[in-house]
This record gives sequence, C-alpha cells and structure tokens, in this order.
Amino acid sequence: MRVDILIKRLNDEQASLAREALTRPQGKDGYDYGRVVGMYAGLEQAKNLINAILEEQETRNSNI
Repeated sequence: MRVDILIKRLNDEQASLAREALTRPQGKDGYDYGRVVGMYAGLEQAKNLINAILEEQETRNSNI
C-alpha cells in the first residue's frame, strides 16, 4: 500500500468524524463526544507515527 493513500484515508476519516460531531450534536452525551474526540486523536497519532517512521527511513537512507 502506498503511504500517501494511507495518510489520505486517515485524513478523510478524521474529517468525517469532525463533520459528524458538528452536524449531529443533538442527543449526544459526554460519552459520545469523548468517543469521537478519542478516535480523532487516535487517527492523528497514527498519522504522526507514520510520518515519524518515514522520516527515520529517510534519515537512514541519507546516511548510507
């Protein structure tokens, strides 16, 4: 799988979560809000980890 496609899918999922939380807040309780915030943060962490791994690989390759 290409990494740029993976990052795009993670961004798309984050945007979907944010839209859902903002467009349908009625009937949501604190648990639902916390769940969405946690999922959003988890996706952000996944993107950060992927970027860190890519940077590490680039650094290793440039030191060879």
